[in-house]
Order: sequence, then C-alpha cells, then structure tokens
Amino acid sequence: MYIILNFSKLKNKKYITIILLFLSFHNYSQSNSKAFNESLIISINQDSISAYAFIAKGAAPKETVILLHGLPGNEKNIDLAEKLRQDGKNVIYFNYRGSWGSQGQFLYSNCLEDISKVIDYLTNDIISKKLRIKKNSFCLLGHSLGGGIAVLHGVKDNRVKKIIALSAFNAGYELNNDSFDELKSFQNYLNKQFMLNIDTKKFISEVLNHYISWNLLFVNSYQFDKRLIFIDENKNNYSWVKSIKNSEYLIIDSDHSFSDMRNELAIEVLKWINKN
Repeated sequence: MYIILNFSKLKNKKYITIILLFLSFHNYSQSNSKAFNESLIISINQDSISAYAFIAKGAAPKETVILLHGLPGNEKNIDLAEKLRQDGKNVIYFNYRGSWGSQGQFLYSNCLEDISKVIDYLTNDIISKKLRIKKNSFCLLGHSLGGGIAVLHGVKDNRVKKIIALSAFNAGYELNNDSFDELKSFQNYLNKQFMLNIDTKKFISEVLNHYISWNLLFVNSYQFDKRLIFIDENKNNYSWVKSIKNSEYLIIDSDHSFSDMRNELAIEVLKWINKN
C-alpha cells in the first residue's frame, strides 16, 4: 500500500499525527500477519515434547492440520505441511513422547494422550491467538501408526472436524491377528529403532491388552458426523476399512510412504480438505 501525501498542504498537526499513526499501524498489521514458523515445547505430565508450527499468512484464525507420524516416524510429511500452508492452513508437527528427542516413554497409550494434550495446548487462549488458530477447526493427518491414532482420537474429539489416515496401521487388529513368529519379528524391528525410548515387550503387550478398543473398527461404536478418509497405497487394508461407517476410501498406487506420488498425494489431500 502506497500513499503519497503533500504535508505542506496539511496545516493541522493533529491530522498529520493521526495519518502517521494509521500508516504505522497498517504497516505493523501487515508484517504481523506474514507466514512464520515457530518451535514449540509442550509439557505433558512430567515430560516435554518437541513440536513445530507452520503458520499461514493472514491475521484471521485458521483451520489447523496436525501431522501424526508413524513408527518410528521417518516420513514426517513436511512437504505436505508446506503445501497446506500455501493453501492457507496452519500445520503443526510434533514428536510423540519417547520419540525423536521428546521426553518420556513411547507407548501407544501415550501417543493417544499426546494428541489430546497437543490440542489442549493449541486451544489455550494465548497460544491460539499467537498462532492464529481456529479453536474448533482441527484436521488430523496421520501416517501409518499416526493414521490409526488420528482415527481413534479424532472421532471422539469435538474440536477435530476432519481426519485423514494415510496407509493406516490398525494396531489392535493387526497385532491380535499376528502369529507368534510375526509378533517376534515386529519386536525385533522395534528393538532396532534407537530413536525411540521404548520397552518393546510393554509396547506390544499394551496393544494386545487393548486389541478391541484399539482396533479401528471400534470407532463404529461412536456417533460421529465428521469427515474421514483413508488413503492407501494398495488394497491390503480394504478388508477392514470397508466396514468403517461414514468413511471415504482412496487408492494411490505407490509404496507405504507414497514416495513416487508425493505431488499426487498433496493434490488429493488438499482437494479433500477443501471439499464442502
């Protein structure tokens, strides 16, 4: 915004002061509404977890997408975060307790609690104002284990309006149907994940003890009217996904991380989020 003033014609100093104050406030408002990034530390019980905010430009409160990574979380979907921000959404990425430097123990129950606590933090009056977050307009976007976490928590949280599960890992269903050898192989895999503070026997036992309530089919016991989509790389999950009510299903032919279809994935995610 450019305004050319001839101050020689302005006789009243009071008017000059008002104009200068207006211009100063306008410039501040413009700079204050730019896109920005913010490192966050969120306390959960006695632990602290790391988070990162991608805040879209514009002073108005915005729909906010929360990214939930998988196990261990090598695919962080930061490329999707930037595409979503360019489209006017805020994006929050965080590491569960016990993962990638966040304090605490990596447990499935902790992952479920973490997302609830993260939303509590983001809806705090001071934080939501600073990060320009619309308090009742969250979208959970989870990959693999994070996809399951997104569904299990999202259907119960009224602040969450949309849920996107990418190649979802249905922990209760999968582990309960695994053979002893398959469970042993999974435990060996977990033992190699040095970026996780995990007791592998405890992690697996906890999931098996909750195999009913942590089976994604359990969400059918809830009444929910929010939007939900499963996006998979193949039809391996279709046997149980087809039974989840009020859900949509999309196949993007690729690998588990959609490695060679990232642009296509971003297009479909944005199209779905923006659909009325």
